This record gives sequence, C-alpha cells and structure tokens, in this order.
Amino acid sequence: MGYPRRVVNMFLALWPFTHLVKKLSPYPPFKQLFGPLIVPNPISSALLPLNEEITLPGSTVAPYRLLEELLRKSEVRFRFDHCICREQEGCTEHPHQPGCIFIGEAAAHINPQLGRRISVEEGLEQVRWAASRGLPGMVGRLWMDALSLGVFRKFDNFLVICFCCDCCCLLRTDMLVAGEGFRRAIRRLDGVRLEVTDDCIGCGTCAEGCFVGAIRVEGGRAVHDEEECKACGRCAFICPRGAVNLSFDPADKVLLDLYGKVEGTPDIR
Repeated sequence: MGYPRRVVNMFLALWPFTHLVKKLSPYPPFKQLFGPLIVPNPISSALLPLNEEITLPGSTVAPYRLLEELLRKSEVRFRFDHCICREQEGCTEHPHQPGCIFIGEAAAHINPQLGRRISVEEGLEQVRWAASRGLPGMVGRLWMDALSLGVFRKFDNFLVICFCCDCCCLLRTDMLVAGEGFRRAIRRLDGVRLEVTDDCIGCGTCAEGCFVGAIRVEGGRAVHDEEECKACGRCAFICPRGAVNLSFDPADKVLLDLYGKVEGTPDIR
C-alpha cells in the first residue's frame, strides 16, 4: 500500500521549491545538479490536444480515442480526489476537482485515502470535461509522482493522465525560463500537425498563450517553431478567429508514437 495522506502532504510541502529549481536549471552548477532528475526514462510526458472538432477518417475524435485506448487497456484506474497542481498553486481559473487519473499496475497500490478507483466511462467523462475547458491532456511517467505516493517499486507500469492548466502544471509552468532538460521532458506527438490559415490576422493571442514560447508573429501572421512546439492544441483553442487547424496522421501512427514516447504503456495491464 502506498503512503497515507499525511506522508504525501510532507512531500507536497516541498512544492514551492519546484519553481526555483526550474528557474535556476539553465545555470551552472544547477544545470548539472538538476540534470539527473529529468533524464528521459524517469520523466517523460506527451501532450494530447483535446479539441473535439479534430477528427480522423471515420469521424473518430482523435484525442478522445487515444485516451479511451489507454483507459481501457488498464485494469486499474485511480483518480486523485483533487488536482495536486491546482490545489498547491491556489488556482482560481479552474476547479480543483477532479484530479489526475493514474493507470497501470502501480495505481492499484495508491492509498485509498487519496482518491478512488473509477470506471472507464468516468474517465471518459473527465476527458470530455477537460476538452470543454480547453485543458490539454498530458500522459506520462513521472518519478516524483511515484515516489511521493509510495508506489515507486512498480514504476515501469505506472502512468498518469493529467488535465492541468498552464498556470499551475508542475511541468508546464516556468517553461519560458526553465533549462533545456525540462523543456525536453514534454514530448511532441509526431502525428500531430498544425497549420495557420489565411484567416490569421496576427493578433498575437496564440503567441501570448503558448507556454513554451513556440509561436511568434511575423509579417502579420502567426508562425510556429516546429522544434519548440509541443502540439498541445492550446493555440487552436484560444485563437479568436479559428485560424489554427490541427490534424492527425493515421490513428495507428499516433497511438504507436504515444506508446513509444511514454515507455511502458503496452504493459500497463
């Protein structure tokens, strides 16, 4: 059994230091000191855009299908009773409930004081709720989650599905000033494509809303930096003219890419 709430709260007491760590991470000796904490294997996440208008051939909503596949693959789906990030940051933009969904063998060992197991349909309802609020889904394996919850022994079969906001997310906040290692920890799905259409008037709304600064306005038009863009879909969601289109490669490629970037996914049952 994982740690009880009082022990988890002891780990969460360290939360304020996460901002300082990211801000210091580009500079020696902190770059070398923090580097081992964010190497690809123990920390790897991929963002899934949750725009319900994005479809694949056959009119299947791509992000919904991806998360449905993950939820159905796991025999265990444990939902935290609140969003840790929003609770710790005191978020006023979004409700603190519901919390992250943990799946995989290790999720069965999370202490029931912290939440409860949910059905596939309950998980899918949360996906729809997140999409309605423009919150991108992020899937990953984070060693700090496993360690603070007391389930590190089963880490290879441990995934978290998170619907946090840019203002509070442990990984996404401070990305404009964080070191390169933190930026690499969030992977882009190769199968996602973004296109700025002729409806763009260069208002800069998307550039202001990008958490990694991957958009700039040039010549009165938004331009994406393909190297930095995480394909989270937020630019498409917040564009007042609907001038950013998202599309996907064939579903199998997207699923395979997700499974490849978040190691251990095929064995989560």
